Amino acid sequence: MTNIESYTVRFGVVIFWTLFWLFNVIDKFIGGSIFLWVGKDRLAQFVKYFSSIGIENQSVAFWFLTFVTIAEMIALVLLIIALWYLIRADSKKAYTFFFWGTFAGLAIFSFFAIGDQIFGDRHELLEHTTYWVSLIISWGAYVYFPKGERSGM
Repeated sequence: MTNIESYTVRFGVVIFWTLFWLFNVIDKFIGGSIFLWVGKDRLAQFVKYFSSIGIENQSVAFWFLTFVTIAEMIALVLLIIALWYLIRADSKKAYTFFFWGTFAGLAIFSFFAIGDQIFGDRHELLEHTTYWVSLIISWGAYVYFPKGERSGM
């Protein structure tokens, strides 16, 4: 595999997850529909979740949403830094920040999956599990695929 192909794979993986976390963070601040955006009211969703297990205090849902938003912002910042170093051709630093961004994403999706089990939301559980597996596959593509040999091309 040529250097440009390796770079393209890595760049594609990092840009995908950077945009993924960017849109997730934006979605936390836009709680409904606006022009060219249909968001979801996460606070209402979390209030409903906590109410389903007997916690009626809305401030618990608010602080939970705040924690989730901060965690997603951390993942976003780590990936922006990885993207910066990848563009600057500092592959060692890009690798390090992509690792920590991936680790943050795995932690977030694991946390969400546990919550999905507690709150009984099987659709969200499937979604978060799919993202978790996608992160693992992306990590493999970032680390191993560019080192492979061209086969039959």
